[in-house]
Amino acid sequence: MSAVPIHARIDRLMRRLASEPQFPTQGQTIFVDLDRQEIRRAYIPRRVVETFLGGRGVNMYLLHNLFDPSLEPLHADIPLIFGTGILTSLVPSASRGNVTSWSPESGVLLDSNAGDYFPSFMKLNGVDHLVLYGKARKWTLLHIEDDEVKFVDAAPWVGMDNLDLRAAIARDFHGVEGKDYGLAAIATSGENLALCSGIMAGPKAIYARGGPGAKMGSLRLKAVVIQGRSADLTPFRPHKTRNRDVAQKLLSASVIKNAMKVRGTPFLYKPSRMLGAMGTKNNQETTWTDKLDAENIDPFRPGMEGCFACPVNCRPLNDMTGCEHTPQDQYVKGDGPEYVTVGKFGPNIGISEVTQVLRLNNICNDLGLDTASTGSAIAWAMELMQRSIITSEQTGGLDVRWGNYEVIERLLFMTAEREGFGNVIADSSRAADKGHYPPEALDYLMAVKGLTQSDPHDARILKAFALGLAVSTRGMDHLRNRVTLEINAKINDDPDFKRELYGGDVSAEPNSYGGKEIAVRRCENIYAVGDSVGMCRFTTKLFNSPTLPGYEEFVDQVANITGIELSLAQIDGIGLNIMGVERMINAQLGVGRKDDTLPKRWFEEAIGVGPYKGEKIDRNEFDQMLTRFYEISNLTADGVPRPEWRAELESVLTS
Repeated sequence: MSAVPIHARIDRLMRRLASEPQFPTQGQTIFVDLDRQEIRRAYIPRRVVETFLGGRGVNMYLLHNLFDPSLEPLHADIPLIFGTGILTSLVPSASRGNVTSWSPESGVLLDSNAGDYFPSFMKLNGVDHLVLYGKARKWTLLHIEDDEVKFVDAAPWVGMDNLDLRAAIARDFHGVEGKDYGLAAIATSGENLALCSGIMAGPKAIYARGGPGAKMGSLRLKAVVIQGRSADLTPFRPHKTRNRDVAQKLLSASVIKNAMKVRGTPFLYKPSRMLGAMGTKNNQETTWTDKLDAENIDPFRPGMEGCFACPVNCRPLNDMTGCEHTPQDQYVKGDGPEYVTVGKFGPNIGISEVTQVLRLNNICNDLGLDTASTGSAIAWAMELMQRSIITSEQTGGLDVRWGNYEVIERLLFMTAEREGFGNVIADSSRAADKGHYPPEALDYLMAVKGLTQSDPHDARILKAFALGLAVSTRGMDHLRNRVTLEINAKINDDPDFKRELYGGDVSAEPNSYGGKEIAVRRCENIYAVGDSVGMCRFTTKLFNSPTLPGYEEFVDQVANITGIELSLAQIDGIGLNIMGVERMINAQLGVGRKDDTLPKRWFEEAIGVGPYKGEKIDRNEFDQMLTRFYEISNLTADGVPRPEWRAELESVLTS
């Protein structure tokens, strides 16, 4: 198959786009050719918005139209697409946006979500989607302000990591750091095309999964800076009262009041540890020390921060100033850690000291490393050395063993620079494919569709959770469809409650396979919608609470802001549409049923501790559950949209 030049694809797409806004508050879609330094602008047609909303959904519409599977992920003709939710910056806690492309790390769909200030400043400047392509002839910074896009020589900032870069940008663009501009940038890990690198959208907030930092680096784009608030965001009808209603609902939820606002996501560590579902030492074990419980991080938490216009403020800060044995350098303070980082840089690699986890978190944030992929890659290497599949000869003499803090810290810097064994870690889940490891190493890779697990939970107990990880369109990632409430299902096993929650009969037993496909389908839909309106996952119904904003609030606010009226069934269908297009994109890469699976370990090795000792995934039960999931998802037996539905989607994608 011969490649179709990106310019021809964009020309074809532009003929189908609109030349003026289709509804109040709609922003432009800006196409940026970094090679030719050319700008084109258009608006997404209303029919597309009514099918996919915005953010992640419209990003998929754009990627589907511009995608060329005959190329490679880091080819300059594969676009990198930033998108804001249709409600981003306009509704409390809607401060999120997605970045979408073809993943150089997994080889399948790349899609990552972040908050902080960058997505909101896109929206505040009238930019709904930013499509970047073409390799800049020299390192470039893209500056957007008052509807003007400038290409700026990035030489002064090349080689800077996140801490120094953010300070320099605030100084050089006359801003107050983090408060009156949006910045999406790569650190040295992205410049060096580390496949576990992310795009930093804040001191901690990061477009992390799938290697977006490497993709941005391949375009020779150091940063995007957005200043000002030039957009007319006058809603279709006044919405302040409804915003107060949403904020009140957010702040009245028990999980927000008692956990998120107080400690942030690390509160999840303790229940997972006690259940025996904490991924430990590359998931060889499933529980770890109580020294990393959230209350033990309390002494190092000076306060909480939040994203733009979010009343929750769930982002914990850390400060280890004066701690014995802790170097007093730039990594003594920082943002985080989130639960993912506590898990991935605690039990996953054998670390039990709080201050060590905090410091590794701060280093990763500065270097622009995705803690999920980087922690997973290090744990994989540790198990391979434990089993003598690799030796010190492959590691350059590094003693890569469980809990060896000094080596782990050094390895992070080596990874960002692709130096020595850091070059292997930088290739993340592709290390065996690239010849760093022998083929048998893949038996110990905790990944699905080439993406290592994002979440510390070991899902051999949690069958809905396991199914969600298997069918996730971007790989082994809990944020696509995690049935979190299944962990606490026995607290409220009223069948009517579960039926109302998930729309069908779902077993209250976390280790039962009964009806779990129904819960995964419902969660996958609402999370896709949440990404497309711009709502944070942790403030979206079903992720951690049944009482947080969901379809009712989304439908109401979409109508208030845009005038687009949707029924509850229609907005649920939009979530399904987004999944359908993502599977259509993946199908072009040969992804199908064979890839909707789980790591070998979870099928063959039972967990050894806790109330569910002896639990693993039964292959036959899992296969039947997967078949049922396809049936209720309008998918064929191979996991792609059925012909009639595919035709409906294509009529919107190509009209």
